[in-house]
Amino acid sequence: RDHGDPMIAVPKERTQTDGAQSIKRAFAILRIVVAQGGAGAALRDVTAESRLHRATAHRILSALVDEGVLEFNESTRRYRLGMEIFAFGAAMGDRFDIRNLAAPSLQELCEKTHDTAYLGVRSGYDGLCIDMREGNYPIKTLRLHIHDRWPLGIGAFSMPLLAWLPDSEIAEIVSHNAAGLADEKEHTPEMLLRRVEETRKRGYAVNYITTYPGMCGVGVPILDQHHRPIASLCVVALIRRMDEARQALIARAMWAKSKAIAESWRSVREVKGSSKGW
Repeated sequence: RDHGDPMIAVPKERTQTDGAQSIKRAFAILRIVVAQGGAGAALRDVTAESRLHRATAHRILSALVDEGVLEFNESTRRYRLGMEIFAFGAAMGDRFDIRNLAAPSLQELCEKTHDTAYLGVRSGYDGLCIDMREGNYPIKTLRLHIHDRWPLGIGAFSMPLLAWLPDSEIAEIVSHNAAGLADEKEHTPEMLLRRVEETRKRGYAVNYITTYPGMCGVGVPILDQHHRPIASLCVVALIRRMDEARQALIARAMWAKSKAIAESWRSVREVKGSSKGW
């Protein structure tokens, strides 16, 4: 593959370091708690989703509570995010918020296409919609809403977050999500892996929803300097407005916005050292 072209470049495999498994388990549990919303997650929720032994899950949860990353409600017996998480977010500041960085581009895509534009990010094994702009075309195609979660690879906003990952990560994600998609005959592991390859070759994701009214979505990733997905852009319209020529046209427009957002993302992370030190 040509790693010089972001439309087809795929990141290299990451090497595992000592202690990586424990860190991955802790972050997996954090994502499970986040997915449960304000009510929080019970221990049974965490063990079911993470597939960890109950004692292992409880030990990690307790450690996260001790560090202030989670808090535990004695009356409901549920875990939710702690104040330390909000402190981390406050320290990053608004300029690190991908939603703020992408907002002008999302609005321009919406105005240019007259269709609905979405911004998605990865959250564990899911794609999470974090922003959208509704187009002014008379017939609306709203099916995805802000805060909706779809398994990675399902939908044009989610597929770019999967397809531009290394093959080993894709295989692990597809395997993990297989149980939850067992009743979805159109989303078998084999089908998802085939769509990943089709998306990479095409340079953008395409998803058709044939239920009335029929819709078509086109999506591209926003990539960091290592060609890993930071987020995704997606435009959804009626199928009759989305022939292959228009799909390609919209994809090119989204790639241009994607590169601009990625450049902004990199620039705000450039830390310039102080000549006077601390």
